[in-house]
Amino acid sequence: MTLLALDDVSGSEKLKLVRELGTIRKNLPDVAGVNKLTLVKRVREIRQLLSIAIKPVTSLTIDPTNPAESIKKLTDYLRNGISAVPESLRGAEADTLTKIIKMLSRGSDEKAYQEANSDWMDAYADLRIPAGGAAEMAAFEHYKSAGNVFDVDADRIKSIEDEIKELSYKPPQDTPEILAEQKAAQEEYEKLRLALTDLLAVNEANGYDKEAIEKASNMFEVAALKKQEVWEKLITLDRQKHELRKNQVKELKESLEPIGKKIIETILGTSKVTMEEAESWANSQVIGKSAIARLKKAKYPEAEVRRDMAEFYRISGGKLRLIKIESERSGRAHAKGIGHFEDASINPGNGFNKTVLWHEMAHHLEADSAAKSAANGYLLKRRQGDKVYSLKSLTGNRAYGSNEGAYKDDFIDPYVGKVYRDQTTEVWAMGIQYLANPYDAAMLAFKDPEMAALMAGYLQADLTPAMKLFQSLQDQAKDIVQGRRDTEQSEYEKALEKLSEGVEIVGDNWFNDLDVVDRENLLGKLGGLNDPKAKYIGSWGGYRVFAGKFKNPLSKRIANGFGVAFTNQSGSFVYPGDPSRRNIPTSIAVHGDMLNLKAFLRMASMSKDNILGVFYHRATRKDRVIEMAKELQGEQS
Repeated sequence: MTLLALDDVSGSEKLKLVRELGTIRKNLPDVAGVNKLTLVKRVREIRQLLSIAIKPVTSLTIDPTNPAESIKKLTDYLRNGISAVPESLRGAEADTLTKIIKMLSRGSDEKAYQEANSDWMDAYADLRIPAGGAAEMAAFEHYKSAGNVFDVDADRIKSIEDEIKELSYKPPQDTPEILAEQKAAQEEYEKLRLALTDLLAVNEANGYDKEAIEKASNMFEVAALKKQEVWEKLITLDRQKHELRKNQVKELKESLEPIGKKIIETILGTSKVTMEEAESWANSQVIGKSAIARLKKAKYPEAEVRRDMAEFYRISGGKLRLIKIESERSGRAHAKGIGHFEDASINPGNGFNKTVLWHEMAHHLEADSAAKSAANGYLLKRRQGDKVYSLKSLTGNRAYGSNEGAYKDDFIDPYVGKVYRDQTTEVWAMGIQYLANPYDAAMLAFKDPEMAALMAGYLQADLTPAMKLFQSLQDQAKDIVQGRRDTEQSEYEKALEKLSEGVEIVGDNWFNDLDVVDRENLLGKLGGLNDPKAKYIGSWGGYRVFAGKFKNPLSKRIANGFGVAFTNQSGSFVYPGDPSRRNIPTSIAVHGDMLNLKAFLRMASMSKDNILGVFYHRATRKDRVIEMAKELQGEQS
């Protein structure tokens, strides 16, 4: 099985060829005669170079069921096969192999495992990334060199950017047309103001004659309304100035988009991932129901999210595996589980859009040790020193926490230099988010060509053999875990059916017979179910069931469900000897269908815990539900 293939054409050459091909296609319609034939011939040559058959160079496979033998194979690769990997990435490759070994069990032959592991450690000691940062900077230079193909018109970009800055910082300018309208409106406004002042003095002059007062009042009302109309016109004219400036800035930014579009298309042109493959990958990713609702609220619908995920998958050359989007009700978007085979996820946060999506997806690229190493190399090379500054001081943004620090440099954004204890970075996240739209891509190439080259160099590169093997093992582990989950889900569903057998909720007058105060307390906020409109369904034993809208104890969201209160009392809940005090029965909300409700009631009846304890410690855990169903089966047999 071949896990790595290297083209006859290097990554940087491939980027140049794609760019040349785009330029030829753009100019071909305007060329004629011999020159056109020459260009057509060159198009064929480029296509031939880009479609050269891939040669299998390195094969790296292991058998996870035989850990000792697998470690031996990895050790042999480290000593004899790693030469296929560029020297600047070999330390990162050794780190990835370490991740793979940590994924393996020790197996049944402890002696064989220890011997293989000892030999591995000897081999690894020669290749592990040394302290000092030289290896990280070498990894950075490797990818930067491969991606250093962009040649943008810096003078033009600077000129337009200067225009944008000037427009953004100076007060909006009035056009001659706006000035003329403002002058006329202001003159009319002043006349009306004086007229209103005169009308206010009418009453005193006419001796407060009733008819005169009424006439003056009517004239005042008409003039006041007219004055308000003129005032609103002045406000509209003022807004037009701001709208005009906004449109001017927009037009200037749009004039730079062709430059950025060419950069994005150049990188996409080197991708081995087809659009069909990218769309298939994007459509297979898990987006939770709560996340879909949050995305909809942010006016970023699921279909657009999957479209943008597909584009990311293409531009990154298929380097990501499973990515879940799950809402945690957090205001700030963030990535979690980087490098995990089943917990890699993104929380949308507020203001979620394509740029933020790509930012968070790019964080997961640092599961690749080579990417992480190169990112740290970029920071080491670029930072002004090893001093860490607060992001608040670097940006003036008070929203950053006091514990958020960054290296100082002329990064395209101070956030690029953010420092983390585990050496993860914001380099890929910030760099790739600038490729999410053409204007930002143009600004990246202009303001930080070194970072643009790093992005392009890595995105078009193949993953190393060890990283491909690591992803393959993650996929296998994911499949195994999913198989276990499917089995557990099947057992869980059978357990719910078993537990719900014989639980019949019978309608009665229990709730109606309660004192009005007890009814209000039971459905109220303080200790009750917190839904005054909940409808009583009936009882099963001492469990009283209601239907309504209740707060889910786990998600804290209000949704349709059932409320369960436990009491053996049938009358008032007055404390003995103190009628002024009322007891409120213990209650809990149970969401799900009738099957879940009945199973919960059965578990409550089997447990010594109160219904709160049953809910949190038993009903929310599938394994405990399955255990209780087995207990019930044992009691009945």
